[in-house]
Amino acid sequence: MKAPYLGLKKKIHFFMDANAIYKQLKRHLDKQPVGYPGTLTGTEMRILKAMFTAEEAKAALTLSYKFESAEALWGKAKKNGFQEESRFLELLSAMEKKGTIFLKFKENKPLYALHPFVIGMFEMQVKELNPAFFLDTHKYMIERFALEYLSTEVPQMRVVPVNRSLPLTQNIATYDQIREIVERANGKICITDCICKKGKDIIGDPCKVTDRREVCMGFRDFSDSYVRNNWGRAIDKEEAMEILNQNEKEGLVLIGSAMQEPQYVCSCCNCCCGIMEMINFMPRPVDFSASNFYAVLDESACNGCKRCVKRCQMNAIAFDEKKRKATPVDLKRCIGCGLCVPTCKQGAIQLKKKEVQFVPPKDHDALYETIMQHKKSAVGQLVKMSKAVIGMKV
Repeated sequence: MKAPYLGLKKKIHFFMDANAIYKQLKRHLDKQPVGYPGTLTGTEMRILKAMFTAEEAKAALTLSYKFESAEALWGKAKKNGFQEESRFLELLSAMEKKGTIFLKFKENKPLYALHPFVIGMFEMQVKELNPAFFLDTHKYMIERFALEYLSTEVPQMRVVPVNRSLPLTQNIATYDQIREIVERANGKICITDCICKKGKDIIGDPCKVTDRREVCMGFRDFSDSYVRNNWGRAIDKEEAMEILNQNEKEGLVLIGSAMQEPQYVCSCCNCCCGIMEMINFMPRPVDFSASNFYAVLDESACNGCKRCVKRCQMNAIAFDEKKRKATPVDLKRCIGCGLCVPTCKQGAIQLKKKEVQFVPPKDHDALYETIMQHKKSAVGQLVKMSKAVIGMKV
């Protein structure tokens, strides 16, 4: 009787130890610039177990949001109980191929860092997406992660106006021009399926805006990762602009990383995009969009065609049935995407620059360092979002 009992006891301890490692990883991720907070239901634990083996989770504990060499990480891993460097390096490689950690090269030297859950780990599951994982992710957003994502001092993402909406008479920063973003990527451009649209497909609720799925772009290090791991394909700048022009034509909002040298530009709609779904719920989406523009309607020029009303993803433009004209743009809801401008044949809508311009951090490192410096406590997050929900400016 003793042998079976000891065997069962060993198995119980094994599973308890493995579960403890996932809990450690959850706490470790929550300490990063964009955290990974817990829930009462354990949804976040199911997500981690879907993305990491227990051994990978232990290895991930050595990483942070700051990029480090494999040599530096191995020094930490030894202190954490790893005994074979070759096995640790295999785990780094396995995690990178699964999209759970970030690899970039500097002077041909590999450097590793943790991804945020969004934008990062989730998006890089585009080839492995299944209904259970997608539904768990959506549930986690509602339960807790939306509060974490929306309460950062500097947003991870920002709206980039569509190409034909920008006023020609104003000085426009390069990071506000999608053509310049494409030009300055130095040929490191890829196109990939939108994971939000793929997720909606697999649960039987397909996109209402477009039938295309290859609509989101990676640049620089993101492009390298997507092409290297076959999550997307490399394209040249001419094809990139063709795709972006089609996205504009169909009515997709361009939302890119909040960097002067962006790593990605997503093409979003409010029927699929989790980010747009979150900010659309708020009384003041403008507070969460980090856009440098807003739309203005000249009512005298409006002919009542309703095109702008149909194009607006944020419900910032309504229609006055008595006057048979569009109503003035609700500046609390306008995120400055510019989709309404090229569709107005009368030229009744224009984009205007905001008086106070948002200057995004230079690159990936600068963005997450800035977010980390202003990271809020759970109480601070709750205070900010409580104000936002009742319509106060935040």
